[in-house]
Order: sequence, then structure tokens, then C-alpha cells
Amino acid sequence: MIRNYGRFLLAPAALFFQVVPALFLYFVPGLVYAAGHTVVETRAWTGSITGLACLALAGLVLASAASYRLLTHSRAVIAWPMILFFCVPSWLLSVFYLHAVLIFLAWV
Repeated sequence: MIRNYGRFLLAPAALFFQVVPALFLYFVPGLVYAAGHTVVETRAWTGSITGLACLALAGLVLASAASYRLLTHSRAVIAWPMILFFCVPSWLLSVFYLHAVLIFLAWV
């Protein structure tokens, strides 16, 4: 009998996805302010805020989908530790990025 273990891979993927917004925040200033910059400076702010908001919402959706799949398709003994160690940090980081977007929008 072949078992489907895909529901267990979504939770670590949600946590590893949180590297993408950090890399986005790291590379955008280099694209705008480097010597041979490729992005126009006036569009950089709008693009970075929009990109960070989309990545934060995608992280929230991934973490929520992972926890839903774990709670509905696996045992509680396995689901709760995976949610605690993978989904909760993903939620917190996504909310942090979304909070940063809202602070940037209120600040400027």
C-alpha cells in the first residue's frame, strides 16, 4: 500500500518559504542603489512594498494551509508538534513582514 506523505512536507516548506522575503529585502536595495542599477529608483519603493506584502500573505496562506492539512489528515500526536515547530514560526515571521509593510506605509 502506497501512503501519501505530502501533508508532512507542506509545514517545513512553509517555514523554509520565510527565507524568500528575507532574500527579497536583501537584494532589492542592491538592485536599486548599485552602480549598474537595473530598477528605477521611483518604482523601487512601490515594488518593494508590494512584493513584501505579497510574500507575507503567501507565507500566511502556506502556514495556514499546512496546519489545516495536518489537523485534518494526520494524528494529533504528529500534527501538534509539527504545527508548533513549523507553522507557528512561519505565522510569526509572516505577521512580522506584514507589520513591517504597514509601518512603512504609515511612516512614509
